[in-house]
Amino acid sequence: MVAFLLQHILRYRKDVIRSNMAAAQNFIQKAELEEAVSKNYRFLAKIFRQILVRPSRKLLQRRLHLLPSPELDQWLQEGKSVLVTFGHVGNWEWAGSYIGLTYPDQVCALFKKIKSGYINSLMLRRRNTHVNYLIEIGQIGELLRLIRKKPLLVLMIADQNPGSDQGIIWAKFLGRDTAFVNGPETLAMRYQLPVVYLKINSVEKGNYELTCVPIYDGLETVEAGVITQRFANQLEANIRNNGMEWLWSHKRWKRNRNPDQWAANS
Repeated sequence: MVAFLLQHILRYRKDVIRSNMAAAQNFIQKAELEEAVSKNYRFLAKIFRQILVRPSRKLLQRRLHLLPSPELDQWLQEGKSVLVTFGHVGNWEWAGSYIGLTYPDQVCALFKKIKSGYINSLMLRRRNTHVNYLIEIGQIGELLRLIRKKPLLVLMIADQNPGSDQGIIWAKFLGRDTAFVNGPETLAMRYQLPVVYLKINSVEKGNYELTCVPIYDGLETVEAGVITQRFANQLEANIRNNGMEWLWSHKRWKRNRNPDQWAANS
């Protein structure tokens, strides 16, 4: 019912979803595209319902499973903080909470403040149930003070369209030149922090399998843009593996890359 309401009555970002999907995937017939759009609305309805619920420990432990990650554990044992990057794939909110349960008192989530004060307060209370530290994006000084005290897993959702034209990093993503936020790469290279991509896969109805894929060890010498491109590659593979379970409703490609930006990032 919620999916029908979103798609046919409210028509929530229907043109955005359709155009994003059409540009990223090869649909032979229009009917295939429309079926994909409908599946994405069913995903949105499920996510809206699940995000509004404050998940219990038992629910998270029943529905999610984190595969062993020896590199991640080794970095923490060595006293290194690790950037855990991921996208709006599967149930990203539950994934963050589950990481908080798995690594108690070692997880910090960066968040972007929501314009609605009520919704922002609601989401902070829900996220703070299992994650000990929440820091608003932009308060990097607070994050640095925290990671100097002890090694942390820093959760960063990094697939949204950048909020400004400053510090954009361009990468190939779903067949298009795409602007990404520079936060994860900048933090990783400036403070020699390892980076993993948190792959979220739907394995059966309502259940998710999580895998930490290392994309930077904090020591490798890389050119600007390499870490972001590695993130984009992992995100794209994750999206294609999960089909419609991504926020195709994002206005993801509002920016076009001009020749000057090609020169700056090449």
